Amino acid sequence: MKTENRRQTVQATPACWQREAPCPCLRIETSPNESHVFPYQHLVTASLTSAEQIETLRLSFSSHDVELQGRNLRTLLLALQDFAVKWLRSMPERYHTLAAADDGLITEIRIEDAK
Repeated sequence: MKTENRRQTVQATPACWQREAPCPCLRIETSPNESHVFPYQHLVTASLTSAEQIETLRLSFSSHDVELQGRNLRTLLLALQDFAVKWLRSMPERYHTLAAADDGLITEIRIEDAK
């Protein structure tokens, strides 16, 4: 019974990303009104850095650079390595404190044209 209650709590918090393999493209939702789709075949590099409890995951595609900020993003990086992330989005600020400590939390997404 307690496990069932815990599942309900976790499901009540919106997810930041979904793992599903194989995926030919990655959909990035930057807002409720804006989404971008990037083919994995155009992914050039990905890197994860950490500074003062904030992690930054950078994805370079042939035409755009994507920067994600948050915490516990290593699992997301490993899923991206397998081309196994269907979509990702930032979590609304009101849910930041509710997110489970082990789950990845994306707090901000920036997309820029590649230079």
